[in-house]
Amino acid sequence: MEPRKIQSKKRYLWAFLIGTTIFIFGFALTYSVAYLEYQRISTLQGPLSYKIFQDKLQFSLFGKDICSEDTYKEVSEDLAFQGSITSNLEEKMGKDDKNVLFRKKFYSLILLEHFELVNIINQECDKNINTILFFYSNEKEDIEASEDVGRILGVLHERNEDDLFIYSFDMNLDSKIITSLREKYLVSAPMKIILNENKTFTTLNNIDEIEPLLN
Repeated sequence: MEPRKIQSKKRYLWAFLIGTTIFIFGFALTYSVAYLEYQRISTLQGPLSYKIFQDKLQFSLFGKDICSEDTYKEVSEDLAFQGSITSNLEEKMGKDDKNVLFRKKFYSLILLEHFELVNIINQECDKNINTILFFYSNEKEDIEASEDVGRILGVLHERNEDDLFIYSFDMNLDSKIITSLREKYLVSAPMKIILNENKTFTTLNNIDEIEPLLN
């Protein structure tokens, strides 16, 4: 009977080694995909930011007619795409990964650039493009509620995508810009929503609470 015990131990050892190898390979593959996505968003963020800055400066410094083109709609598609990649990076590389956090900070700057551009267009072109600033939190006790509100806002955007832009900010980012933004809009707790800079929600349970208030 003794040889059987040895054989059994060998089987357990091989099973352990194979399982460990598969786990390591899977982890490495997942991280490699996440890293490629990180490189991709790093490559995309610069040109997108440049495009928004360029349009704003063409108007403010050179008197270009900002109402003649729907450039804000073009870059908004790229913004939404980058937002989805950023969310994927958080899931795959971790919400506290320093590279992910840096990209989120840079992404927040691009969002604010676009937000400012849309405000200029509203003022100069007599348009009524709706804007929403949404402050969420990735803290364990807040994440479920943040995701619930995010889903409601996602449906709202799908139903009003031609004249509504939603800008989501992680209120806990270690960023002077985010701190200034929170101070300006008196954000002390997550899930705060600012509609068109004049209507405030601290909770949102249903799309009907906010959709009738759009311009």
